[in-house]
Amino acid sequence: MTVGTQPTEFELFVPGRYNHAIVPGRTIVVGTEQGLYARVAPLAEPVLRLRSTRDDGTTLETELPLEEAGLAKEAQRGGFWSYAAGTAYRLLVDFGVGGLRIDNYRTTLPLKKGLSSSAALCVLVARAFNRAYGLRLTTRGEMQYAYEGERMTPSQCGKMDQACAFGVTPVLMTYDGDVVGVEGAAVGAPLHYLLVDLRASKDTVVILEQLQVAFPHPATDEQRGCVELLGAINADITGRALQLMAAGDAAALGALMSEAQRAFTARAAPLCPSQLTSPVLHRVLAHPPIQPHIYGGKGVGSQGDGTAQLLCKDAAAQAEVGRILTEDFGMSCMPFTVPPTAGKGVAGPPATSASAAAAPQAHANGGAGSSGTGLHGQLAERMDAVNAKQKELAVARQRLAEVEVAIQEAAAGVRAAAAAAEVQAAS
Repeated sequence: MTVGTQPTEFELFVPGRYNHAIVPGRTIVVGTEQGLYARVAPLAEPVLRLRSTRDDGTTLETELPLEEAGLAKEAQRGGFWSYAAGTAYRLLVDFGVGGLRIDNYRTTLPLKKGLSSSAALCVLVARAFNRAYGLRLTTRGEMQYAYEGERMTPSQCGKMDQACAFGVTPVLMTYDGDVVGVEGAAVGAPLHYLLVDLRASKDTVVILEQLQVAFPHPATDEQRGCVELLGAINADITGRALQLMAAGDAAALGALMSEAQRAFTARAAPLCPSQLTSPVLHRVLAHPPIQPHIYGGKGVGSQGDGTAQLLCKDAAAQAEVGRILTEDFGMSCMPFTVPPTAGKGVAGPPATSASAAAAPQAHANGGAGSSGTGLHGQLAERMDAVNAKQKELAVARQRLAEVEVAIQEAAAGVRAAAAAAEVQAAS
């Protein structure tokens, strides 16, 4: 092995863009009123002490040492605590955070139903560390650390789920590679949704794994159909959805939701038939007694037999559909009404992987999420501050790296001087 010499010639390869033919992704997201409530306190000892009361009332507890290798192993292993471990790992690496106790004393969000419960837990952990240790992360910063934490687990999620960090504010998210855009979305009239726990099962990890096979270079007709669905078709549907939301045209929006469901069933389900055949979902969507009371409906998120979302005609219809589905199928229903927005928001083309998708809100301090007038003004202010904060963080990290290099060079100089002094003394 040669040390201290440079090769005369070597070869490098730098790839171009991932696949320029893929249309950027778009999603309209609004947080539900269901979520995670927690009490948080810093700890003197370097541990993450977690207690979770699940939606069925059962309680789980664990304690994880705040040590990089251990947290990374716990995250990669998968399981209930992997999401918290992955998020804590990312924050520990970047900020050297101390110990923390998180008591998730109340959960109103069903788990494993497509309502982003894992993302809510990641956001909860990021927000808890942020507030406990004054990390000065923006909402976008919390979202980013939550996303990086969840990506350390076997669940290869996208960035949509972390929109739960924005609470009940309707937002339009756009995705182009690593670039994520967030804008407020306008709502012209109340939208009376009913979220239906299908009392079945789904495996989001399997769904994502099998759909992602089509990207970035689809090789079969089925894969090309999926890429078109989540690209050009999605852009068209979500662009129309934004306009209908802003106009307050719930009837047309409901019909568009049903159109989106048909497109998803035709183009995505063939890639993952074990999860996306969704017999329970389709039985609910087509249930004759509820048809007079709804404008339309579809699955939530990555779909499967997790949760259905139905757009009802009014509050009375919302209650009646809940009664019917509870009596006929024993299903748990969650009414959720999206109120009109105070600001204009986005009302034109771009926006969701099939109309309005629901993502839960994480409450780091047990309080309610943002609501009332001025939501879009607040969101705009947060968005305006994101770039400045990210630049500040980048500059700080660069300065820290420079300081570390200077310290290493100084230490090397001290060691060299000491060695020279020893040699001189010996002679």
